[in-house]
Amino acid sequence: MIRVEQHGDVAEIVMDAPPVNAFDRPFLQRLGEALGGVPDRTRAVVVSSAVPRIFAAGGDIPYMARADLDDQMSYVELCQEVYGAFDHVAVPTIAAVDGACLGGGLELALSCDIRVVAPAVRLGLPEATLGILAGGGAIHRIVRAIGQAPARDMLLTGRRITGTEAVDIGLASRLAEPGTVTAAALALAAGIAAADPAAVEAVTRAARAVLPVGP
Repeated sequence: MIRVEQHGDVAEIVMDAPPVNAFDRPFLQRLGEALGGVPDRTRAVVVSSAVPRIFAAGGDIPYMARADLDDQMSYVELCQEVYGAFDHVAVPTIAAVDGACLGGGLELALSCDIRVVAPAVRLGLPEATLGILAGGGAIHRIVRAIGQAPARDMLLTGRRITGTEAVDIGLASRLAEPGTVTAAALALAAGIAAADPAAVEAVTRAARAVLPVGP
């Protein structure tokens, strides 16, 4: 479901829950454990997927449909706890998005400091079109990432954008060819890991604390 691979000073958290990396409770709990359990020597973390053409499809919609209100609230709180944990990791985190990244999957990617994407991948927050709320923190994270106007467009319409458009509007940082995204993210992470650890940690914490000024 989730495994951690160490590449020198870089930890890679690999999501491997076919067919779509749906975020049920065990998946989210294991993701949180994996993030909290990276070795002390880690200087950067990459989150990737081993499922072809999928980063993550996000929340477990069938579960949400049958759960009562208390269960739903508990599930949302777990999502917030796991995504929020990324704000407190001392090292930079990078999402390697080489496949569909929707709903909770995009919430996870938005929780990372940097997003590397393939040009044609699809990213979106379709929750409003499904009659639910993106409750894991995506609403404020996407507004902070790209500003009010484009964020409201995506949130209210549920439209899916390409990786190329994501880079154009600032939702993602870099493009990489399909099949090379994880390698590109790992190379980026290795470069960051080679810098002064104290400086990288300080910059990471300061950047996360900044509220951008935007439309």
